[in-house]
Amino acid sequence: MTKQATFRLLDNVDVAMRDGVVLKTDIWLPATAGPCPVLLQRTPYRKETPFGSQYISTLEFQTALRRGYAVAVQDTRGRYQSDGDFVPFVFEGRDSADTIEWLRGQPFCNGKVAMFGASYVGATQVLALSENPQGLKAIAPQLTTARHGETWMYRGGALELAFLLLWVIESLAADHIHHRLAVLAPDGRARMQAVLEALQQDPFAAFARLPILDEAITELAPYLRDWLDPQAMSGKLGSDALDWVETNEAAMLVVAGWNDIFLEGSIELFEKAKSRWAGRSHMPDRLIIGPWSHGNPSDWQGSEWLGYAASSADLPEENLAFFDSVFEDRQPAAPVVRYFRSGSNSWHAATDWPLPDTIDVPHFLDCSRGTLGSTPGGKATSSYVADPSTPVPTAGGATFLPGLLLGRNSGPVDQAAIEARSDVLVFTGQPLRDDLEVTGLVTACLWVISSARTCDWTAKLCEVDPAGRSVGIVDGVMRWDKTVTSDQPVEVTVRLGHISRLFKKGCRLRLQVASSNFPRFDRNPQSGVPSTLAKASDFVVAEQQVFSGVGFPSRLTLPVVTVVSPRAASLSELRKARGSALDGP
Repeated sequence: MTKQATFRLLDNVDVAMRDGVVLKTDIWLPATAGPCPVLLQRTPYRKETPFGSQYISTLEFQTALRRGYAVAVQDTRGRYQSDGDFVPFVFEGRDSADTIEWLRGQPFCNGKVAMFGASYVGATQVLALSENPQGLKAIAPQLTTARHGETWMYRGGALELAFLLLWVIESLAADHIHHRLAVLAPDGRARMQAVLEALQQDPFAAFARLPILDEAITELAPYLRDWLDPQAMSGKLGSDALDWVETNEAAMLVVAGWNDIFLEGSIELFEKAKSRWAGRSHMPDRLIIGPWSHGNPSDWQGSEWLGYAASSADLPEENLAFFDSVFEDRQPAAPVVRYFRSGSNSWHAATDWPLPDTIDVPHFLDCSRGTLGSTPGGKATSSYVADPSTPVPTAGGATFLPGLLLGRNSGPVDQAAIEARSDVLVFTGQPLRDDLEVTGLVTACLWVISSARTCDWTAKLCEVDPAGRSVGIVDGVMRWDKTVTSDQPVEVTVRLGHISRLFKKGCRLRLQVASSNFPRFDRNPQSGVPSTLAKASDFVVAEQQVFSGVGFPSRLTLPVVTVVSPRAASLSELRKARGSALDGP
């Protein structure tokens, strides 16, 4: 028996923007009578590619169509089949608004639109809010961030070097060359193609190129000239005001990953979003934090298998359940916050974020013994030599290094080679007498002196098992400029980032302190020369000192959970509790 088709496709539809630029859009319509809500994705990664449009974005088109939704996927300006020039972030707000206005004018649309997608596709959603388009009822940004200076290009003032270059090498440059074919001379096209192929063949050689900002890389990605310009850089840091997020009332389902490069921006986005509903009984925004890294929403992260529950398999249904609740004008049934805790490898629910039942617990460094303890102890000093020409290599963490789809270079990995280096300080606590749940923001406050005019301070929290194996859990960086010349220690704070982990009885906490984490972050020349313009001859060796004791209480601060959050219901349990509400027609 032949089954009735569940959809029909409007292929490569022209959607004109306010300036006349035409964006190509594919539209799937359900086999239902009458207008329906539309789920919109705007992508720079080719609308016909199911990996980006469905797998990473965790939306199953056929299920959405059966539930009575139309689905629209559009190539963003200057990408693949759409006209115009691609300049990341610049046009996404107004192009999203124009697309939504066009959709609302079509006979198949009932005037209600939601947006979905991950990474840059998530950025298009957040930027759409800046235009406050009528009819945009919800967004579901995943593995993305709201600000595109700090938390996208930079972290603690350091350049997210590996991510930015790999983004160009893997995803952006090839189509940029294709779009310029009509204006490129044959020798120019051949030159650009040769440069791209060389970078793709050996990305680590690309990271090591000096200076970072040169003609070859900006020819492949012209916008890098503005992003990496040292004068413009200072203006980008912290310049992204998020007032427009707080004044828009589109509901948000923010999905983040503990090992994702954009985790800090995702959490910041949710915190800004939920502040819109202060004092109201209705708060539709939801936050889900899984263990995932960028492009790898699976149960393997780094060297750890986190169990079958760690995969993102439930997210397609959770996305649709969220859209159902918004379009039906009811409170979502899911917990306000649902997060995965590694160590126990379990999901938990919370009523708010940050978790209300946490206290900040300091673990003080003792430089005389290389330990972590509950009290500052006596004054002591540890020192090392930081040489930008031999930087500490990146080992795990929230990286975007090659191996993206397997996540083999991100997440928790062995730290033995890092901790054997002379330019890495290691501070280790005693074996834990009880299980310790840490959920929230981890920071390190260090009292330091540097001989350099400018340098980086990096910190990494590790877990050491009873056998002595150390794995990294979370790390951060702070780019520091010496504002005054002094022989007295000054306090710097390194924001490592957010985690949720159960450190089990018998294991030990460890903190690494260094001055580089390359190629995740660019190398600080330590000479005052801007990092993006520096050559090898601009690199300066620095003497670094870290102090501890009553007068200089260097410390690692952990957000310790005092009341364990309830284990979150699985999706199947939610279905049972709510009857057929999640199952749809």
